[in-house]
Amino acid sequence: MGSSRIEILAELEKKILWLASWTIHNANHIRANNDGIKVGGHQASSASLATIMTVLYLDILRPQDRVAVKPHASPIFHAIQYLLGRQTQEKLENFRAYKGAQSYPSRTKGHR
Repeated sequence: MGSSRIEILAELEKKILWLASWTIHNANHIRANNDGIKVGGHQASSASLATIMTVLYLDILRPQDRVAVKPHASPIFHAIQYLLGRQTQEKLENFRAYKGAQSYPSRTKGHR
């Protein structure tokens, strides 16, 4: 892997981590919440897998590969899918809500 490739992946990782953090923050602090219960989301768990998932999904995986994503890392997964054009902003804005991006993503069940 050339240094420019590594630099590109590092820049994408920053965008992915920011988007995943925003998704969690939006769900807990910005989106309307009538019952006052926090949606949750684990920014530290997402951050711990940002590098691995960025390289895995953007450089290594083939279409036929299957990967189980732990729920705590689902914001990273959804951020990657958004940047790849496979996830919508609306789904991110509704993370863990009805018809929003969910905690248990699946490449075979669809994430849109």
